[in-house]
Amino acid sequence: MVDYHLVRKVKSHKFNVDHLSQYNLYFLLGKQHFKFCVIDAKSNYCLLLEDYLIGSNDQPDEIVDTLKVLFESHHLLNAGFWSSIKLAFLNPKSVLVPSQLFDKESLSDYLKLNCKIHPDEEYHYYKHNTGKFVNVFAANKKIVGWFKELYPNLNIHLLHYCSALIEGVPRQSDTSQLKSMSLFLNIDSTEVLVHESAKLLYCNQFAHQNASELLNYVLVAMDQLELDPNFNKVQIWGNINNQSEYFKILYKYIRNISFGKRPSVLNFSFEFDEIDEHQYFDLMGLFYCE
Repeated sequence: MVDYHLVRKVKSHKFNVDHLSQYNLYFLLGKQHFKFCVIDAKSNYCLLLEDYLIGSNDQPDEIVDTLKVLFESHHLLNAGFWSSIKLAFLNPKSVLVPSQLFDKESLSDYLKLNCKIHPDEEYHYYKHNTGKFVNVFAANKKIVGWFKELYPNLNIHLLHYCSALIEGVPRQSDTSQLKSMSLFLNIDSTEVLVHESAKLLYCNQFAHQNASELLNYVLVAMDQLELDPNFNKVQIWGNINNQSEYFKILYKYIRNISFGKRPSVLNFSFEFDEIDEHQYFDLMGLFYCE
């Protein structure tokens, strides 16, 4: 069943449809959400952001059918002359492999250690610049193929969404020199990263059904990595505010917790003031992935 609806749209007055050839297009596709933004490659301005709910299913045929209808009704997405396109997948099927152990012929073997893989999936990787590791991830063949058919004259850069987080967090202007934790909340899971200065110490995704489960995962991770809930800095991103049950319970047990900010390298016009700065980092942060 084709089912989607627009959750949010923000468009800058600086957007000019005649300049698409200098704009970068970023997609983020998850089980329930499809988001995209447009970045001016010359000025680093974020010019357009749209966020859609696309139902609650993991059937590739239904996802593609939904995207087809969405794209056919959109006045921009079928254009084929963007400067570049990045497509990131929000799923639990990724694993970080040390560079010295990485072999591009063994992608499925790496993933088998971390998740179930299926015949209808293909495997990709991204070599990180900020650490000595490679992000290996899975994506559905039909979904990837549909995007490639839609933009036949462009080389679509395929990524896993956590690469945007890994690359982006150390480049924020307020990165702590001490151990710090970053939480990225999705609908039913959270990505947890721990850095010491710019060095990544920990990266894992936890599925959870409620705020208490998330708190338990976070406190266990803090204990294992010797972070003090009363001292070490914890920043949180995602669709959350200070009235959320998730934030309230985290704040009760973690004293030095605050909301994160947008990628510091990007520029925004006043229209984006309606979006909290800790939202959409996973999408905008694709800017950092070369």
